Amino acid sequence: MDVLSTAAIGTALAADAMAVSFSRGMKPYRRRTREAFITALSFGIFQMLMPVLGWSIGRVGSNIVNGFDHIIAFAILLFLGIKMLLDARKEKPASMGGGGYRELLFLSVATSMDALASGMVLPVSVGADKPVTMFLAVLLIGAITFVLSFAGFCSGSTVKRFKPQFAEMAGGLVLIVIALKTLING
Repeated sequence: MDVLSTAAIGTALAADAMAVSFSRGMKPYRRRTREAFITALSFGIFQMLMPVLGWSIGRVGSNIVNGFDHIIAFAILLFLGIKMLLDARKEKPASMGGGGYRELLFLSVATSMDALASGMVLPVSVGADKPVTMFLAVLLIGAITFVLSFAGFCSGSTVKRFKPQFAEMAGGLVLIVIALKTLING
């Protein structure tokens, strides 16, 4: 398993969650540390579960795509990277700045949809082709998401001029670079 590429994908995938956590952290909370932990845990868990679901879907169709799987991985990663760049250009809605646990659950699912697609390409792009390596890959992705989401939440109340879109743009660029690496290494 390519740990560096897995960490880069994990960081790119965590950009959405970090940006949303940052926005949630701008709202005043009585128990900031507790809310930061719950927010980060929710995002981290969903960023771990969705690639496993994507990987499971990909394994079912692996016999069909054998031979040109690197092209499919390239296309998916490129699409996700471009989507993140385009999404970063939009202003985030004000409703992302707080809300209850139901909203947090919705945001956790929404920010992990790209992780679902990435699960289909992790075996090709980082060598997570066995259950053990996939487990390690999603554990790393979840841990990175947790740390970045926690940091994003905590910095939300202190850093007023930072635009969370920059994190999403950086994540999109990382996914595009990994897509190109996957295509070249074929």
